[in-house]
Amino acid sequence: MNLICRKIYLELNPPGSGDALADRERILRALRPQYGNVIMSIDKLKSSYKLLRNTDWKLTVTIVNNGYAWEIVRIEQGDTTDKNYAYAADLGSTTVVMQLVDLNSGKVIGEESIFNHQISFGDDILSRIIYAKDNDKHLKEIQECTLQNFNELMEILHSKTGIPEEECGVLIIGGNTTMTHFLFGIDPWCLFYTPYTPAFNSIGFIKGRTLGLSFDGLVYCFPSVANYLGGDIISGLLSSELYKHHELALFMDIGTNGEMILGNDEFLLAAAGAAGPALEGGISKQGMKASAGAVDSVKIVDNEMIITTINNVDPIGICGSGIIDLLAEMFLEGWIDYSGTFVPGKSQRIVMREGELVVIYAWEHESGSHEELVFRQSDIYKFLDTKAAANTMVAFLLDTLGLELNGIQRVYAAGAFGAHLNLESAITIGLYPDLPRDRFVQVGNGSLTGAGLLLRNAELLTTAESFIDKIVYLPLAEAKDFLMKMHAAKFLPHTNFDLYPSVMEKLKQRRR
Repeated sequence: MNLICRKIYLELNPPGSGDALADRERILRALRPQYGNVIMSIDKLKSSYKLLRNTDWKLTVTIVNNGYAWEIVRIEQGDTTDKNYAYAADLGSTTVVMQLVDLNSGKVIGEESIFNHQISFGDDILSRIIYAKDNDKHLKEIQECTLQNFNELMEILHSKTGIPEEECGVLIIGGNTTMTHFLFGIDPWCLFYTPYTPAFNSIGFIKGRTLGLSFDGLVYCFPSVANYLGGDIISGLLSSELYKHHELALFMDIGTNGEMILGNDEFLLAAAGAAGPALEGGISKQGMKASAGAVDSVKIVDNEMIITTINNVDPIGICGSGIIDLLAEMFLEGWIDYSGTFVPGKSQRIVMREGELVVIYAWEHESGSHEELVFRQSDIYKFLDTKAAANTMVAFLLDTLGLELNGIQRVYAAGAFGAHLNLESAITIGLYPDLPRDRFVQVGNGSLTGAGLLLRNAELLTTAESFIDKIVYLPLAEAKDFLMKMHAAKFLPHTNFDLYPSVMEKLKQRRR
């Protein structure tokens, strides 16, 4: 492995008669033959110089490849090379996930997730942006909440693995453009106001303490390409390796934003836009992230609903994969029509609650919260907005290149929900294109996976940074007939049935 963070044990000759080389330069000289340009900041020197004389000049240095040099981030007494750890993280607008990685073995030894503390300033990103706009105090509050996510996750991982943050040399983060602006305390209003460009694409490596983390190592965020095409997608692109192969491939990441990249080893064409938190369960009052008690799959057999939950405990809500199954099964069974509207009388589970038709997917006596768990008509319509946006972006990219859908040889389905998503259900409702199933690769949380890959292979740093110039980003404002296509895509699976032949056949078979 070409690790981005390494630990080197040194046994140095102590200073003495005829050897008056300074302590810092003595360490750098020992590292130079193998690592070339190595740097040590004044902060690191001030925190370590008293230790050097007490180590008998037998010490371990932790160095991080910051793209142009190796930087010393820690100095320890004795040989501690058997303990080399780092963090990989996905900074999502709804959920933040962090892995603790043992770099000596390459294995993930801990993974935790929490809801993003930014949610206290609004469930949707735009509410948070408006709160921070032109207000340094509010911006600072959101930045501190963003940093709190990482500090909290480091604490949780420490308590569960026994490995504290000071033993980790680097934190690699994949996050969308708005999230990285908030992380660095930069007002992201520029992303939503003409000319809709970020304040920065790449900011390099920053010391954790300088940023405000309780962490001595370096922090790196994957670069963004545009306002809606952020570092989480660049990280996911690394994990897919789409850019390495000649076959035409589509990368899809649908969450709070919907991001699409179409291309191969010769070109990369991208489109992105707001989609809403549908696939993280965020469109429903009883929606939730994929955790214990979340309904993650739904089947309807002989007009009876069968659900499963994560960890097989009583249901308390529904996550993205459960929502997709629920809609697909209700559509195939005729509980909802092509517009996603409930058909009263099709099931005793379709009832009126608070003046709105809902489907009850868990009765009071079945749920862990001892209350009915429902999915509302308004929830369905919100979800159809998300799936329509995703569908239309794919059509936009294909139209731009003058290609047909069948020209896509590989589809990389990314997103935190991707690892558990039922592919057939996603195609049934028109979220994914109706292509041969062997063309699909479910990437899962590509942002997190890509961050882990960079930890293990420093050469990917150059690749990630090169995407800033390589990817051609197409603003959706320039898309012809975009709103018309969006409206057509709001139906199940689409108003153009010819685009979904396997779904129409399945519909005929089921309704017989």
